[in-house]
Amino acid sequence: MKKLILLFILTLFGMSRVVAQDNNPSQTTDLKAYVDSLSTKLNTLQHDYDYLYCRHEINQIQSELKYLLNDVNIKSNAILINCYHGRYDSDLYSIYRSGYNSQVDLYDSFKENVELVQRVVRLRILSSNFTQNEINVLMNGCETLDRCLSALQSALDYCELVIGMYRDLK
Repeated sequence: MKKLILLFILTLFGMSRVVAQDNNPSQTTDLKAYVDSLSTKLNTLQHDYDYLYCRHEINQIQSELKYLLNDVNIKSNAILINCYHGRYDSDLYSIYRSGYNSQVDLYDSFKENVELVQRVVRLRILSSNFTQNEINVLMNGCETLDRCLSALQSALDYCELVIGMYRDLK
């Protein structure tokens, strides 16, 4: 009986060594597959981050440009209303001129920011593997920024014209 138990234990020990040896290549293969899976997920996350970052930057500056455009239009309308009432005030004119100059400075700053964002987007397009649809969305966003800048420039030109009309009331 003791011999049978000893033989059984030796058989189990021998089988465990064989199983352990067989698991090593399998574990290496499993680990490689796991690392490859993580690498794929990391690449996907990086792609998604790059795309979302570009979209966010475009949308952020577009919102700021629209806010400034609305502000310029509101101020232009307020000045125009004062022109229609025919009341000239030199202090008010100074305020209008100062506000206009500040808005022009903001425009110049936004213009630089738009160029920077567009450059970043183009570099991300080149360095990431975006789909054609994603590239089209990002490029349309860049074109929208150009149109926003153009609309803001037109609004500033109109504001300057209205300020000139107000100045001519003296």
